[in-house]
Order: sequence, then structure tokens, then C-alpha cells
Amino acid sequence: MRKTSPATAGRRVRGADSDARAQLLDAAVSLFAERGIANTTVARIAAAGRVTSAMVHYWFDTRERLLDAVVEERLAPLFRTIWEPADVEHGAPFELVQGVLSRMFDVTEKQPWLPSLWLREIVNEGGLLRERALRHIPSKRVAGFGQNIGRGMARGEVNARIEPMLLFNSILALVMLPQATSRIWHRIHPGFKLDRVMLERHVSALLMNGIAGPAAAAPARRARRRTP
Repeated sequence: MRKTSPATAGRRVRGADSDARAQLLDAAVSLFAERGIANTTVARIAAAGRVTSAMVHYWFDTRERLLDAVVEERLAPLFRTIWEPADVEHGAPFELVQGVLSRMFDVTEKQPWLPSLWLREIVNEGGLLRERALRHIPSKRVAGFGQNIGRGMARGEVNARIEPMLLFNSILALVMLPQATSRIWHRIHPGFKLDRVMLERHVSALLMNGIAGPAAAAPARRARRRTP
């Protein structure tokens, strides 16, 4: 088996090999989301990626490095997509929440495996991606998000009964859990079809109305009274 330094492991291929490697990573994350990492063999990943098991070992050396690559090359970019545009220092609380929410739906629409993988391998105790994923969470931005909501509460814009540091957890749950459990709900309610438009409308209504404080709610009430 070809050996490389940790800094170059998983990044040494070019051209057609690089495309095949990317296809293999896509196959791996889909299988991990569907079956769980512990129940997914290297042989199954290789078959789904249309390569041999030997090629999996060639590109990643070990299963641990494959998991590293999944997080660094598939999960971490999604975290950046959600958080890098967020102005946690100066953004208005409602715009900040709406922006994070919209980008999270963009991410899960483009990568539909994410909610199940999040539930199986990051949230669940013993999830094999938890520690790796936590290293890529922008903790300062997440903390800044909560602090921004706290400042909105002080101004009366945000519901005083909201816990600022739990709000992002609530957003995660509202976006991810329904998508991760959609198959279960379809079995219980066969006629129910979950789609982004429906879920985003539902979650946005819950959040925007739920976090509105007196200073934010008063103009909306006045507008409703003026409406014929």
C-alpha cells in the first residue's frame, strides 16, 4: 500500500483519478447516511463508487483517513457555506436568523444525505464523525450568533423568553430532523410528501413568530389593523 504524509493523504490524485476519488467520497457519504458508518464496508463503498477496494486503500490508506476526508471535504465546506456570510456582529437578529435558515435549506437541498448523516453520526452518542465534525464548527460564530440574539432581546426586538444560546440548536432540529425522519413519516402518513417549500415555510413561520419581541411585533400588529 502506498504511504503518504498526513498532509498529503487523500489529495495526491489528479485528473480522471481525482474525479473517481470525488465520486467515491460521494458514494461513501450517501452510504454512511443510509446505513451508518459501522454497517458500511469498504467493499460496499468501492462497489458504489465503481472502483476496487484496492483503490479505496490507495487513495485513503486507512478507514480513518477516509472519515477524515468525508468531514474535511464534504462536511466542512457546508459548515462554511452556512456560517461565513453571517454577520453575527452587526446583523439584525431577524435577518441573521433568516439567512442562516435559508442557507441551511440550500445546503440540505443540494446534499440530501446531510440530515441523516447528521443524526446518525454526529448527534447520536458514539457517532463516528462527531469529534471530527466538531473541530470544524465555527464556535466563535455560533457564540456570536447567540450574543446577537441576546442584544436583540435587550432592545425588545426578540422574545425575552427565548434562550439565545439554544436558538441555533432549535434551528438545526427544525431543519434537520424532519428531513432525516421523512421516510418514517411517509410510512405513517403515506399521502404526506415533504418538500423544501413546505418545510421552509413551516419552520420560518415557527421561528419568526416565536422569536418576535414586543418591539418587533408592535409594527406588525399596527400593519394588520390598517389592512382593510
